[in-house]
Amino acid sequence: MGRLWERLHRLGRIGADDHGGVTRPGFGSAHAEALALVATWAREAGLETGRDDIGNLIAVLPGRDQDAPLIGLGSHLDSVPNGGRFDGALGVVAAVEVLQTLREHTVRPRRGLAALGFADEEGNTFGIGVMSAQLWTGEIGPERYASIVDGAGRSLEAHLRAFDVPGLPVVARPALAAYLELHVEQGPVLDEAGASAAAVEAIVGISRTTVTFHGQANHAGTTPMALRRDALWGAAELALAVRDLANASGERAVATVGVFEVSPGATNVIPGRTRLRVELRSPDEGRLATLRDEVDALVTTAARRNGLSATIDPWHHAPAVPMHPAVLRATQDALVTAGLPERTMPSWAGHDAKVLARRLPVGMLFVPSKGGLSHTPDEDTDPRHCAAGAQALLHAALRLADGPTL
Repeated sequence: MGRLWERLHRLGRIGADDHGGVTRPGFGSAHAEALALVATWAREAGLETGRDDIGNLIAVLPGRDQDAPLIGLGSHLDSVPNGGRFDGALGVVAAVEVLQTLREHTVRPRRGLAALGFADEEGNTFGIGVMSAQLWTGEIGPERYASIVDGAGRSLEAHLRAFDVPGLPVVARPALAAYLELHVEQGPVLDEAGASAAAVEAIVGISRTTVTFHGQANHAGTTPMALRRDALWGAAELALAVRDLANASGERAVATVGVFEVSPGATNVIPGRTRLRVELRSPDEGRLATLRDEVDALVTTAARRNGLSATIDPWHHAPAVPMHPAVLRATQDALVTAGLPERTMPSWAGHDAKVLARRLPVGMLFVPSKGGLSHTPDEDTDPRHCAAGAQALLHAALRLADGPTL
């Protein structure tokens, strides 16, 4: 536990900002420094260590079967602006710790293991979430590198050309048989329950829709209430109905109205147009589809009741991703082997594992976030929980590395 905890704190000092948090954007100088530090630990542990041509850390513990695809363990090294020390970092440091512990105890599984540190998961540099995982799988190919640009107009291609970690060789990406990711929950469920860890059953699907209510702008003093076509009334009615939908889901869905734009936006003018965005999340794809249909029906009802017209523009849908059954079973069993209760839960946030799941079997383990806080300098996880999660990660990795073909 001591080595893992000390390394997490050392890594957290890289990119430390003036507001008490960590700012470590992908492909920046702090990211390169973080990669170099973790690579140093991996090399000192005797692992075959390098980075690929898109800035990801790769550290390998070879297995007995040199031809077998590897079991990948990891997460990401970048952070949000003014973020915390655990998001992403825990999964990378724990992956190195697992490989180092196995090597120190001369345990050589049939399949090799690879500790991975993805360069850009948060999406703050280019506005593309889980970008490095998409680069890894080829969903974003080299032909697009020149057209992907940051806020200053600098391309991903230029970033990759300039990115350098002295003394760390560029290596080929290994073939993976499966991927495991240890992560802080970033929510309050485990902390509220007093639990140390959980196996992730699925990563939620996300559906986002823009709804615009059209009414009639008019004088706020001279227009009688019964003759108003107030676009805000319809939008407010929808926002509350969306809340009720999620509350009725038995904690299997959440819903948010995070954008609310009123036009013309004057105190003495009845709103003629109101635009809002509805986000729905659920680990159950069927439930997510039902919720979308229910929102559409609610829009129609709110518009009719308030004398409005409405437009619905679904603009984003990412399907729910269940964990691979064999990998989920491995993470559940690993919790028990580590002396923890078997517990499963969904992930309500996206992760690198969600992208990799489109290409190979994946699984995840969660440890608590104190107070449910993440993406903030106040992000924190008890060292005992970090150690318990790493221990479960080790047992899950061994089950997959020595188990049957997935």
